[in-house]
Amino acid sequence: MHDVLMRAWRRTHLGTEADRATFRTLHQASLAAPALRQGLTAESAERSIKHLRSLLGTPALALTDTAGALAWDGMGAHHRDQAAALMTATLDRGATRVFDRGDLPCDEGSCPVRTAIAVPLVVEERIVGTLQAFSPYSTAGLARAADEVAQWVSGQLELAELDASRTRAIEAEVRALRAQISPHFIYNSLGAIASFVRTDPDRARDLLLEFADFIRYSFRSHGDFTTLAEELR
Repeated sequence: MHDVLMRAWRRTHLGTEADRATFRTLHQASLAAPALRQGLTAESAERSIKHLRSLLGTPALALTDTAGALAWDGMGAHHRDQAAALMTATLDRGATRVFDRGDLPCDEGSCPVRTAIAVPLVVEERIVGTLQAFSPYSTAGLARAADEVAQWVSGQLELAELDASRTRAIEAEVRALRAQISPHFIYNSLGAIASFVRTDPDRARDLLLEFADFIRYSFRSHGDFTTLAEELR
């Protein structure tokens, strides 16, 4: 009796079916967002596509860049190779395209992939790929839903581009500071070493060797990052 009452309480307090549908939609979007915030790559597409397909509820979904398919999720995977042609046609128009059975030839009678809706993914007014929803038949509702999901994906990709731009700006500022500081550091170091040449030649020699080690370390070829142990040394 207690379990029955608890289940009834949960149904009542989780809101209406519309509320629960909204929650499921937001949950799937939150699962897809982290991958998309890394930009449009094969890895991010593979990590996000199943959640995007759950948002649309279609038998299959594909994500492409402007070169070809990045990921496919759902039934009819033998149609994946056709995604590139749909992408090209969509890019040529620069807008959402609806494709019918003539564009998706298939010998499998039970295959649910008969039509497709391809929507451009746009970042800063530049098309970077497409979202393609596949189904047995196209409807106005599916076309609207695909447009909405594609706009949301485009928004996440724009945030990824913004993050990347911010990182590039910070790195450029650091490089500029290094370019300004390094000549002064070298000049001051050599001046300090020169002051010991006559009064303390041994110390001047040790300082020159240490300075050479530091320069070698500073201009190492394995990138801008180092371990804490190396930095302390």
